[in-house]
Amino acid sequence: MPLIQVNLLSKPPHFIKELGENLHQSLMATWGIPIDDCFQIFHQKQEHELNINPLIFGGGRSKDVIALHITSTPRTQKMKLDFYQDLATRLEQKMNIRPQDIFISIVENTREDWSFGSGKAQLLTD
Repeated sequence: MPLIQVNLLSKPPHFIKELGENLHQSLMATWGIPIDDCFQIFHQKQEHELNINPLIFGGGRSKDVIALHITSTPRTQKMKLDFYQDLATRLEQKMNIRPQDIFISIVENTREDWSFGSGKAQLLTD
């Protein structure tokens, strides 16, 4: 049930679709999420709207940086590290996206912090 917000420069629909599919495949492989547990929101930006320092913490980022903000229930350190590596490798191999251009932030919350509609906290009752 991670909720993923993806910020990137404006891209064609086929790019967004492929990026979303690879992102979901990586989460299934590293976090074990089910195939139908897909919640992604894409925010396409103009160049002046993405101000991500290209040099700090490893550097080498280009203007084509993809900033992922993921909200999720707690995951282990190993799951997070495996996800970072798997996604970078997968996007490089399948979409020719540079690993340096994958910027990820994960924020954790608890099961009562989710409502999937109808005024209920489904994760507390399911």
